Amino acid sequence: MTNLHDLAVLGSGPAALAVASACVQRGASVLLIAPEPHAAWLPNYCLWADEVPVALQDLTEQFWPRAAVATTLARRSLDRSYVKLDTFALQQHFWDAFRGGSVGVVPKRAVRLEHQPSSTTVHTEDGTEHRVRVVIDASGAGTPFVRRVHARPPAYQTAYGLLLDAPQHRFDSSQLVLMDFRPGPTASLEPPSFLYVLPLDDGRLFLEETSLARRPAMSMGTLRERLETRLTSLGLARSRRIGQERCSIAMGLGLPAPVQSLVPFGAAAGMVHPASGYLMAHVLRKAAPLAESILDGLDSGGVDDALAAGNATLWPRAQRRIWEIYGFGLEALVGMNASEVNRFFDSFFQLSVDEWSGFLGGNLSPSRLGAVMTNLFRGLPPSVRWHLVRTGLLAGVAPLARSVLQPGVG
Repeated sequence: MTNLHDLAVLGSGPAALAVASACVQRGASVLLIAPEPHAAWLPNYCLWADEVPVALQDLTEQFWPRAAVATTLARRSLDRSYVKLDTFALQQHFWDAFRGGSVGVVPKRAVRLEHQPSSTTVHTEDGTEHRVRVVIDASGAGTPFVRRVHARPPAYQTAYGLLLDAPQHRFDSSQLVLMDFRPGPTASLEPPSFLYVLPLDDGRLFLEETSLARRPAMSMGTLRERLETRLTSLGLARSRRIGQERCSIAMGLGLPAPVQSLVPFGAAAGMVHPASGYLMAHVLRKAAPLAESILDGLDSGGVDDALAAGNATLWPRAQRRIWEIYGFGLEALVGMNASEVNRFFDSFFQLSVDEWSGFLGGNLSPSRLGAVMTNLFRGLPPSVRWHLVRTGLLAGVAPLARSVLQPGVG
């Protein structure tokens, strides 16, 4: 048995390193427990420029002043800047934050948590035991340790992408293509998927075919075939391929129970935006406040106060209500055909920048979110309105009630 540490953080992705570094900066002793703690992250973490924390603004690799969205009905230019983070620099930034602090790295998988009144023993796959006061589980959506308010099958956002050396490409380098739902000349996009394009410096081009949300997931094979068809139609089939990316994101997981013997974070905590798949901005925004609340709780009242404060900070009642409303949006998107998806997003991006950006960012108040969704509903064609009404009737209000009417939710 090793010495008692303040915290164990399970995982080594952006969520894990962000919250671990915030805890270390507050002077806490931290164990980082993950099977491959130094594994390279996915190369393409992007977010809106106004969502990048001030402390990380020097870690951007690429900046686009505008973004484009295209449906079969219209092509729109969005007046909002977008950035690609320098993934290597971001990962190194968090590791550098551990220097001078009390950090232990355990390159093993956690297989069992044994909770006692004032501590938790983390059992790893090699039979070692690690005793800590609080566990933060940031090990991903597949974690076996987090209790959820209600179980429901996730939908999946899947994507297949290629990085090309294509100096003669015809994309405007001043704007990325956020979503292009238009099918190629010989392709049918049913069920729907869209093209995502990042024109990078030095003639590089990242293109990705993305299925926004399906249950079951759209296969990588289908996405790859669609992307290959697009490359042919764009005259890029012979471009040199530098790298590829495969991505699968579980969306709409049940929210974590507000009273439990650990604090989940990131995808493990259901923080993936149910209607867009966004996670990075939410993680970067919440890491420091979560660390502060847990450590303040440890200082003032001990483990129970730390657990209660951490879980309340992560998922207060209002945020739970908002996330369940977004969950309704997810169910609607999962059931839409290509025509309905095109009409939906054509109307969505006719909202004001504040409305659609607030919706995607997940930072609207419940009343403001309700107003935005009402405005969107009024602008939709009748067929899509009926689809939303039908989804609401089938979903009912039980998930929302179960998530916000729980003991310990403040």
